[in-house]
Amino acid sequence: MKTLLATLACAGFVGAVRADAIDDYINAEMARQHVPGLALAIMRQGQLVRAQGYGFANLEHQVPVHPDTVFEIGSAGMQFTAVAVMFLVEDGKIRLDESVRKYLPEAPASWAPITVRNLLNHTSGLPSTPDGEFRRDYTDEELLGIIYKQQLNFPPGAHWNFSYTDYVTLGFLIKRVSGEFYGALLARRIFGPLGMRTARLIDNLAIVPNRAAGYQLDDGVLRNQDWVSPTANTTADGSLMLSVLDYARWDASLLGRKLLAPQSWAEIERPAALKSGRSYPYGFGWYLEHTAVQEVWRHSGAWLGFQSFVIHYRGDELTLVALANSDSGDPETIVRHVAGLLDSKLAQSPGAAREDHEPEVTDRLRSLLRRISDGKADYKEFAFVSRPEFTERMSEVRKSLLPLGSVREIALFERRELGDDQVYRYRVRCDRGVLEVKLGYAADGKVAEWEFRRVSDWNAPLQE
Repeated sequence: MKTLLATLACAGFVGAVRADAIDDYINAEMARQHVPGLALAIMRQGQLVRAQGYGFANLEHQVPVHPDTVFEIGSAGMQFTAVAVMFLVEDGKIRLDESVRKYLPEAPASWAPITVRNLLNHTSGLPSTPDGEFRRDYTDEELLGIIYKQQLNFPPGAHWNFSYTDYVTLGFLIKRVSGEFYGALLARRIFGPLGMRTARLIDNLAIVPNRAAGYQLDDGVLRNQDWVSPTANTTADGSLMLSVLDYARWDASLLGRKLLAPQSWAEIERPAALKSGRSYPYGFGWYLEHTAVQEVWRHSGAWLGFQSFVIHYRGDELTLVALANSDSGDPETIVRHVAGLLDSKLAQSPGAAREDHEPEVTDRLRSLLRRISDGKADYKEFAFVSRPEFTERMSEVRKSLLPLGSVREIALFERRELGDDQVYRYRVRCDRGVLEVKLGYAADGKVAEWEFRRVSDWNAPLQE
């Protein structure tokens, strides 16, 4: 700890010139995003060079955020689950390309082609979320039983789809194979050895020093996060909490490729292979982004009242992590902008509309937006999604669209191939804000991937 404090002291002296620009930007963004509190850490070559808190960890008691404030990190925690699985691979207890039914033999016959690798890189075909109730407690057998009843959205390996269910299942598989709850395994083999003293499973009954409160923005008003059952806070898809100081310790381990053998790290960073022969840029618990400058590992996380984002620029061995305590937060925008302040080559260019050579595709989006607003989106136009999941997701999209008002302008900003899909990214100017829409079309013309999100302005940088 003394070494860490000495590093911080030196970093504060060396980085004083940049500190005001970073502080001013973050404070302005937090106000715009309605984020009460945020913690930021910057690591270079495995050394912590900046750790700082902004705003409040708790609004009711006006407790400020410090570098040791503990936040929930959501699905950014999948990287820890992936390493836990690789421990068991190295122990000879799991084989990546073995059917999941070898370890969970009661799983349905349709799961026979699903491998452990498919779960780790989101190509299993399992739905995005388990079909359970967040406010109900389940035994392992009950929750697995619910997951087993769900139909596969596509044959394993045929498509990529981010799936919390994949990592929930991995948590059960870890326990079945090792006899140890995945959280206990993480504590024993990662958190303890690395000195990550704040890292732990979410526990709303425990007394957790420096715990941040989570907030959600409802009709412009911040409220305390919703309550969920203990079960929902202990699954392996991202039920962890930690401070940015502890993430710095984890980052040093990643840089040094500690804990695991070189071949295990090689598996973690291998892109997901699809049956078509193409690949999707996701490894085990990491998105694998390739820019014109260098290779990047990144991941975001969201859980009730919290948002997180971590990015590692591998060429420079520069890592930034931001943890925020509001569901309205956008830590990715903050982190990428701060990276550009630190190094001009990492600065993102403003987004710009491009010439649209396929107006019929754009017209299809215009029609889709109208039908979503009217509650009439057609399930038959979409691929790789179950009807219940489609209905739920479209309901959420509709709720986000209606406050924006009428569509005034649609422009194409990006067109590229991603996996087997042709992906289009649009900006939609509405009466009361700007919407970014990403649509991926499968070979049969159906919508295989979709994402709708608010952006700050028409020319905001394009995020991966």
